[in-house]
Amino acid sequence: METFGEGSAAFYNLLVKLKLFDWAYGLAYKYIAKLTSPGSYVLEIGPGVGELLRRLERGGCKAVGLDASPPMLKYAQRRVPGVSAVGVSFKAPLRGGAFDAAVALFTVHHWGDHENSVEEVRRVLKPGSYFVVVEVDLRRMPLVGSHGCTEECLKSVLGRGFDTVVEKRFPLLVAVAKKA
Repeated sequence: METFGEGSAAFYNLLVKLKLFDWAYGLAYKYIAKLTSPGSYVLEIGPGVGELLRRLERGGCKAVGLDASPPMLKYAQRRVPGVSAVGVSFKAPLRGGAFDAAVALFTVHHWGDHENSVEEVRRVLKPGSYFVVVEVDLRRMPLVGSHGCTEECLKSVLGRGFDTVVEKRFPLLVAVAKKA
């Protein structure tokens, strides 16, 4: 598992202020909005500095962000006060069956322990709910190195306990995984 310190958090915050990733935040938000209704409880795993959390809240969701990096969460709290929690994907300090959906934007490649993390996501989701994963498509964007996934990787990671469809949205892959 990879964590981020104060310098990384400040850098990511600058990138968000420059609106560098607005297109990706917008894409992730559209998927969640399509799969949920206003008032839905949505978990973002690895919210970083909180931009997607902000969009989810403004869209009527009740959002919670789970991140292992206190410096990242400090920025997230500034964007959306009161919605973040310190924790890791493989041991979420959250009640089981509490969420209508979950989303992970550019974070699954940082998780390390995929099996336990995916099981935790399943645990906190209600039956029939969705987990949306957005990653850079390594086949189309190999220059990002380890900061992405392949379609096969996403299907493998999410295969246990989720019915998963992966869509190619250049330069991204979007996995929509329904809890079985």
